[in-house]
Amino acid sequence: MSDVTEWLLDPEVAYLNQGAFGAMSKPVAAAAAELRAEMESNPASLLARSLPEKLNRVREQVAALLGGDPAGGAFVTNATSGTATVIASLEPSLSPGDELLTTDHRYGAVTAQLARSAATHGITPVVAHVPLDLTTAGDVVTAITDRITPKTKLLVVDSIASLSGFVFPLTEIVGAAHDRGVPVLVDAAHAPAQIDVNLEAMNADFWVGNMHKWICSPRAAAYLHVAEQWRDQVRPLVASHGYAGGFHEAFDWTGTFDPVNVLAIPAALDFWESQGGWDEVRRRQRETVDDGAKRVAAALDSHSPIQAQFRAAMRIIELPVALTADAARELEAALAARQIEISLMPLHDKSWVRVCGQIYNTTEDYDRLGAALRDLV
Repeated sequence: MSDVTEWLLDPEVAYLNQGAFGAMSKPVAAAAAELRAEMESNPASLLARSLPEKLNRVREQVAALLGGDPAGGAFVTNATSGTATVIASLEPSLSPGDELLTTDHRYGAVTAQLARSAATHGITPVVAHVPLDLTTAGDVVTAITDRITPKTKLLVVDSIASLSGFVFPLTEIVGAAHDRGVPVLVDAAHAPAQIDVNLEAMNADFWVGNMHKWICSPRAAAYLHVAEQWRDQVRPLVASHGYAGGFHEAFDWTGTFDPVNVLAIPAALDFWESQGGWDEVRRRQRETVDDGAKRVAAALDSHSPIQAQFRAAMRIIELPVALTADAARELEAALAARQIEISLMPLHDKSWVRVCGQIYNTTEDYDRLGAALRDLV
């Protein structure tokens, strides 16, 4: 059973914000330090000669974890760069008036990317409303597909939404979108490790997930998977020597970069195996956050509206007042001053506190948060 002493986190901080930037265990930090020492002993040897083989080995491990084809896998800095890469790669085939569909749970960076497409290419962003209290996968699919039109050229949907923690039923959504001839880009920033992922069964056209959030590799590292029919079209935002050489060649070298974050991913996978494996880890995460969210909700006389089938290791609890963006940042800072780290989320004209459940969290962490919110709000 892991506790906070196995992590680099300050043990005095109630760190309930795993979903924001991840956290690193001490064994992974040690492995990363060894990799960095190896690289710095002869940077030219690693970066110019041995890096491709090393990246291929990590790619195969990540593909095995995610149930995908390593031929379609590329490493990018983070999920934000991955979604931007896909959208930019598709833009030359789009025309003014074409629609890019997403949901109102979308991450803010995706909102900015769609706004840029609208401003520079005349693309129309369309937003589907997905209520928090839906009870069936069919209801979620319908809420999204009802907004598909003959002009819809891409659906961008979360795997686990950052704003809400809502776990979208992706296999059903992708299948319904494909039935209507619409390709799907999955923003899976929070999915790797938090839930079981099977890319082959999901059959999404594009999928990008962070390795540094719930896998807990050094940040920043993410994995972009592209279906075979799109691999000749999708290219990195930065063109370098291998840009014209093929999918892997283009992505594996976009100029000088620090590969340690990616090369340390296997150490992070080993750490989770030492904690009992994914089924055990996920069970503990969800038990922890289920109990913790109930404690926070009770302290606020509030609730978390998302049904069990759409939950993983993040929860949102409604605050008793709706906050402006500035007030939310002030409240986050006030909680940080009490050594409590969370994220406050605006969604559906309400304000929510998002809590995460990681294996280092304790009931005391959530009780401290509930008491502080009751005092401050």
